[in-house]
Amino acid sequence: MTYSSEEFPLWGGVATVMVEKPDRLGAARRAVDHVIDDIDAACSALRDGSDLARVNAAAGRPVRVGATFVAVLWTALHAGELTGGLFDPLVGADDADDAAIVIDDPPGTVTIPAGTALDLWSMAVAFAADRAAESAAGQAGCGVCVCLPGSVATAGPVPDPGWPVHVISGRGRGPRGEPCHAEKIMLRSPGLAISCPPAPGRTAARPRGGAVAADMRPLVRGQRPWRTISVIGMGCVAAKAASIAALASGNAAATWLGSRELRARMTDADGHVTTVGRWPAVCVSRPVTLTREPGVQPLIAYATAPSRVSFAPES
Repeated sequence: MTYSSEEFPLWGGVATVMVEKPDRLGAARRAVDHVIDDIDAACSALRDGSDLARVNAAAGRPVRVGATFVAVLWTALHAGELTGGLFDPLVGADDADDAAIVIDDPPGTVTIPAGTALDLWSMAVAFAADRAAESAAGQAGCGVCVCLPGSVATAGPVPDPGWPVHVISGRGRGPRGEPCHAEKIMLRSPGLAISCPPAPGRTAARPRGGAVAADMRPLVRGQRPWRTISVIGMGCVAAKAASIAALASGNAAATWLGSRELRARMTDADGHVTTVGRWPAVCVSRPVTLTREPGVQPLIAYATAPSRVSFAPES
């Protein structure tokens, strides 16, 4: 297996870009950086000037936003519909008189109900992983794997036997002080997402740190305390939506995932691992067009197009 990689700090965690052609790493990294900057400006909850921060601050009033924010929002809403509401980007809707999100395009404004807030960060990171992998593969002209905190996406040719990815078992340490371990898998699928409940005292609307840090509302009483749920899917956004929905399903998580023919790895509070489907069996990666005219930069299509979320079987 021949590939080259580069790690760098990102969003309180570590990101990795891998390419199957070592001399194309620089081109791939530049494409990834462009997507990261775009997503951060649109969806960071910690930047006062981001689209997300302005929409949340003006709840009840329309706010002009960019195309990337609208694309991520549509993706999140689609994920909510596909999971039957188990994934819900709108926080505090139960206390609002009208829980409708209004997207008016043109002129390119978003309005959320007064008394609510959008929590888009987990979906935004998954969206970024998918788009970064696609953009990097196009720019570099080779297979690429992009690992962002809690979100992994691949595009283009996959090196044999696959991309080396570490699947974590949780944040921090286990209940008895033992370190959280990671399983190394060889990923050949388009997407992988890892989700876990928010850390104690952390609200879903104000995520801090990596993408894994705030992927779910606090689990309701009686649900099994899953430490992490990792899902392999036909795209990172689909895998992220499924992992969050499975967390919300509690003890029924394995049934929910299995009924959709998904492959998953679940770690409970005691560190016991349960797998669903043929985890982590290999499947064929999605195709991506890598050719372009010399000197012509590919269009950044992700800026205006939401990601399609699908739980269709991979093979």
